[in-house]
Amino acid sequence: MSEEEHFSIESTMKNHAAHILARLILAVSATSVLAACQSTPRFVAEASGSEGREFSNETRQMEQELMTEAATLGAIQGAAGIAASFDRSGVAGMVLMHAGQGARNALMRKADERMREQMKKDSAEFLRQYGIEEEPDTEMAPGATSACASGFRTRCGSR
Repeated sequence: MSEEEHFSIESTMKNHAAHILARLILAVSATSVLAACQSTPRFVAEASGSEGREFSNETRQMEQELMTEAATLGAIQGAAGIAASFDRSGVAGMVLMHAGQGARNALMRKADERMREQMKKDSAEFLRQYGIEEEPDTEMAPGATSACASGFRTRCGSR
């Protein structure tokens, strides 16, 4: 092997190593930015959709847990998306897109179930605390009216 061929192979290997290193630095930087974007600022974390006396501390804690799970799923999806972006064929991105949507939908269903159960507990406790008897759920015929919270008589369920 001549010295020119040896130099050419060596420079190609150096270029390839530099290219891999650049990709690695880009991936680490993107992951760091993504992690920074996924962290919840303190003032947002303290803001809750379940403020007031009618909600228990358990509900607020569950809400924070669900928000943390959602942020974690987002970070995982972002990291997987970065990894999938290196696949030149695009197949990994297509698979990841459907898998991510399935994971998001499953998380939403689970969170909805958990929150509905907790809200039922809070509602029952609130009613018990003030000595209010819970009315049984009765189906009303279409067109039937009831007194809404606003005080007006309207069709049930219409807004």
